[in-house]
Amino acid sequence: MKRFFAPLSQVVTYTRAVYLLLGLPFGVFYFVFLVTSLSLGVGLAIVWVGVLILFAAVLMWRGLGAIERGMADVLLGEPIEAPQPLDIPVNASYATRARAIASDSYTWRSFAWLLLRFPLGIFGFVVVTGAVSITAAFLSAPAATFITDYEFEVDGELVDISWLQDVPDALFWLLPIVGILFFVASTHAISGLGRLHGLMARPLLGPSEREQRAALTRRTSVLEERTMLAHELHDSLGHTLTMMVVQAGAAGHVFDRDPDFAREALANIETSGRQALTELDRILGLLRDDQGAERAPQPDLTSVPGLVEQMDAAGMSMRLIAEGDLEQVPLDVSRFGYRVVQEALTNVLKHAGSVATEVRLHRTAGALEIEVIDEGPGPAPDELGDVLGGGGGRGLVGVRERVALLGGVVEAGPRPDGGFRVWARLPIG
Repeated sequence: MKRFFAPLSQVVTYTRAVYLLLGLPFGVFYFVFLVTSLSLGVGLAIVWVGVLILFAAVLMWRGLGAIERGMADVLLGEPIEAPQPLDIPVNASYATRARAIASDSYTWRSFAWLLLRFPLGIFGFVVVTGAVSITAAFLSAPAATFITDYEFEVDGELVDISWLQDVPDALFWLLPIVGILFFVASTHAISGLGRLHGLMARPLLGPSEREQRAALTRRTSVLEERTMLAHELHDSLGHTLTMMVVQAGAAGHVFDRDPDFAREALANIETSGRQALTELDRILGLLRDDQGAERAPQPDLTSVPGLVEQMDAAGMSMRLIAEGDLEQVPLDVSRFGYRVVQEALTNVLKHAGSVATEVRLHRTAGALEIEVIDEGPGPAPDELGDVLGGGGGRGLVGVRERVALLGGVVEAGPRPDGGFRVWARLPIG
């Protein structure tokens, strides 16, 4: 019962009724305008005046479409996204502008909607006025019990309503209840009809299907880029923070007996921290779509030697083996390859500490193979899930996601004779 009376308390019910009532005068205006302007323009098309009239009419009905979108938003409660603006150069000629407008689907979709407003306006006006009139008749029915003169003259003709005397008075007093129920039912019909107007207007006054697909593609691209930036932020800052933790621990361990090494470790921590802050500011600027954010090039395989040197300075015994022409690796594969190496070394620092580690890069005709092997004790059974991507940490999940995007494969796990091995194959071509 509550749902039945709900439209009475909703403002949109009454604004939709106003929209339907305005449909008749607006529909008549649109119909007269379109018929008159097109007839006049076509009739005078043999001279330039007719062409100008047609061009002005097209511009005007495109503008009327914008007005209709605003009315749908305010009165119908159905916001309609505006179509994509025309991509016309500022210095384009009038002929070029006319061709662009004539070839735009919105021009003819808005024309179709303005024509539809005439029959829809008539129907909506009849529904609203009929509902109000019938409701008023039901509510005023008890007044019939006070009639004393059942004959009167209208336009010279005698009207006899004496049949009302045979109707029980109780029926006249029950009709207002019927009127109230009818009015509530009418509000459902009016609200539904307004909603139907909005659904019909959306494909005609909003973006075309092609524009919607293009917008969806752009939004998907933005989300993919943001996801990649989030991965980049995780990999870069995770690696740097892990390096800082290891160096801080090493400095504290030898602070008394080897102060020079401790000072060098602290200097490296300061340098790494500044680099991390710079990288954080850059990536956050990109995530905010900051136009002033510096879009620095992402590291690739050419940065692996520097990464290995940095890890070696942190106390790890590093060995790098590079085979094949790595400079000719495609850029996306090269960047992903760097992140694979970085994440693998970060996991070594997290779970094995400063141990001897070998990084092997092997370029073949059709793939790039990456192998990172450490000689640590290997992760404990309760840490293995975290290393491989389960548990609470990211582990090597980022590596697997990146490699999967390129159609590659990853293998990671403890070695039989101790330590841990990460192997990835990224296809090229």
